[in-house]
Amino acid sequence: MDRAASVTILILLLCAVTAQGAPIPGANGRCHCARTRSDVIHPNSIRSLKFIPRGPHCDNAEIIITQKNGNKVCVDPEAKWLEVLITANKGVKRGN
Repeated sequence: MDRAASVTILILLLCAVTAQGAPIPGANGRCHCARTRSDVIHPNSIRSLKFIPRGPHCDNAEIIITQKNGNKVCVDPEAKWLEVLITANKGVKRGN
């Protein structure tokens, strides 16, 4: 096999991996959070909470909290206070 054919096959293989969304070994994929924090964020300062499950884009489940002042904070999904907050909000009815 000549060099041009080898390079073409390699490029096609990389395109196929990227199109499938599979992580490239050694790369962190497209995680939104480089670091997380576990310190408590007061519930009154939270505007929204976004849960992103682990998948081909990132090996970690991610939780991003948007505060009322516009700051976005990546929170450790294992933080105990977060579990308490989510459990407490399950019983809250939301108005439309």
